[in-house]
Amino acid sequence: MNKFSTIKHKLPSELEKILMDYECTINTIGCSKTEVYKLVKEDQTLYLKINKPESIFNLAKEKTILKWIGSKLPAPDVIFYSMFEGKEYLLITEIEGKVSFEAKSDEEKRSAIRILAEGLRKIHSIDASDSPINNLPDNLIKLAKDRMEKKLVKSNNFDERWANMSVEELFEEVLRLKPDKYDLVFTHGDYCLPNIIVNDGKLSGFIDWLFAGTNDRYFDLAAVVWSIGFNFGAKWTKYFFEDYGLEDIDWDRIKFYQMLNEFFQQ
Repeated sequence: MNKFSTIKHKLPSELEKILMDYECTINTIGCSKTEVYKLVKEDQTLYLKINKPESIFNLAKEKTILKWIGSKLPAPDVIFYSMFEGKEYLLITEIEGKVSFEAKSDEEKRSAIRILAEGLRKIHSIDASDSPINNLPDNLIKLAKDRMEKKLVKSNNFDERWANMSVEELFEEVLRLKPDKYDLVFTHGDYCLPNIIVNDGKLSGFIDWLFAGTNDRYFDLAAVVWSIGFNFGAKWTKYFFEDYGLEDIDWDRIKFYQMLNEFFQQ
């Protein structure tokens, strides 16, 4: 039996050698179409990501961001990256712990909220002046329009709040809500609870950096507001903003980015 039969694709020979003694299982957490596999050998765990390079935010970008982050933030290390037979392969180290949405009790949820706020403050405090990736909102709007015109956006995947809108109507609403100015910082780009890892009640690290780069602070805030509401309930968002340190919240701006994000769902 093929040792890597769990993986749907033939691996580059160099990668096969690296993974020779690892046991492989598929990872099902997350909504991305990127395939993720967990590889375990004794006390070491790695993760393999496989993606089509034509994806909007590809693994080459994630590799670039992870190498740039270095010691700035707790994030996976890159072990291997390659293009092979039309697909990207990215092998990274594990961030030990559990995903933050696994909190059950109110006490655990409150602790998770503090960790989420602490983590986002850390990310947003990084000097973005030499960030290798720019996801500037105006560029994202152009990309959203291009995807709309190519019929790559499906309205049946929209959030229930605007599920009755067509793709074109939602894009018009995005343009109407577009902020006059942006607060540019280094952003995670997909700051949702499954991407924040906790260990023994403390922040352990961040995963899934495909969408990271220079962007508006509110791009991350919009993502985490949605994720907190989905996983814990909307009432918990007020605690997040208290811990993050933001009092005057621009809810239209949050709505703008949540709507804009609909155009990049894969």
